[in-house]
Amino acid sequence: MGVLPTGGGKSLCYQIPAAILPGLTLVVSPLVSLMGDQVRRAQDAGLRAAALHAGLSRLEMAHTEGRLRRGELQLLLLAPERFASQRFASLLTALEVSLLAVDEAHCISMWGNDFRPSYSKLGEVRTRIGGPILALTATATPRVRRDIEASLGMTDPVRIQGSFDRTNLLWAVRRLREPRGREGSIRRIVRGFQGARLVYAASRARVERIRSSLARHGIRAEAYHAGLHADERTRVQEYFLSDDAPVVVATNAFGMGIDRADVRLVVHDQLPGSLEAYYQEAGRAGRDGRAALCLGFSLAGDHRIHRAFLDQSHPPLRASWSFGARSGARTPAPISRRLRLRHAGMRKLRAVRRYARSRSCRRRVILRWFGEELRSSRCGACDRCADWAELLERTDRR
Repeated sequence: MGVLPTGGGKSLCYQIPAAILPGLTLVVSPLVSLMGDQVRRAQDAGLRAAALHAGLSRLEMAHTEGRLRRGELQLLLLAPERFASQRFASLLTALEVSLLAVDEAHCISMWGNDFRPSYSKLGEVRTRIGGPILALTATATPRVRRDIEASLGMTDPVRIQGSFDRTNLLWAVRRLREPRGREGSIRRIVRGFQGARLVYAASRARVERIRSSLARHGIRAEAYHAGLHADERTRVQEYFLSDDAPVVVATNAFGMGIDRADVRLVVHDQLPGSLEAYYQEAGRAGRDGRAALCLGFSLAGDHRIHRAFLDQSHPPLRASWSFGARSGARTPAPISRRLRLRHAGMRKLRAVRRYARSRSCRRRVILRWFGEELRSSRCGACDRCADWAELLERTDRR
């Protein structure tokens, strides 16, 4: 079990075994776009690597399957849903699998930030394959880690946990009195930085509005969200990776597999619905070890959009009971599970509000959420332990 914060080298943890072990290393990965980047990196490292996913043509699929049968691949990336395919299941029996690696393993746990039911079935896959298993994640609370180990049938695993305290990141929250202040505040902070800058927004509409506001005031910025055509998303990704001083305004769809070391600023138009999501997105700053600012804007009522998402996905008691009656599942077990899930979501929302409103060290609030304690009483690198001018002075804004 490897819990390594963003930028901690998780891909090396399966690339090195793939290079050394005699058979195939299978890597479960959640996103097609992420797979492409992982395959390219593995190939750049000299590995015979490929991926199987729904975006491939029949010819490409057949070519990769042929290489698998002939034992030509060292590393194969695939989505967890692939194991449900009868075609792949029959192919799997003919493969010599030396290691099953599960990337973004927090998706296994219903207490995690991005729970996916297909991930929860990987314990059965491991039983079919046999052999060792490696679980990797960047954002997992102690409860999620225990859930991952139980689901995958990991008995007394070797546990490697990196620190969540990235000392080069400076944390700040700016409280706003009214919504109209957001776009002007974002423009001012983005203009004050050079190098790569990221602005996250909760919706496609907000992304487009913020990008337009920046453009009207002479700041080139590109938009990225799931509503754009795939070719446009690829163009924006390439711009962000290659331009000297790119600005991208995006939903949380941006970032997975986008590895640029010199991001100097990550701004959140409003804080996400969990500290796991915030830490992962903000953590894309400063991977080169130089100082970078992670700034979130906060306005009273911001939590309502995340509360609405939660009410839709995990309704309160009365709605859960009504749903159970309509679906024929009006029994204690399914309803109880939905209400556990709702409780976990509410707990995450409260943690974000606690972070935004905290009068004590913000770094301490984040670290405690992940089960880690700050060694000193004040970090000196957040807006509660230093004033705003000092934070800006410490940030490398080039």
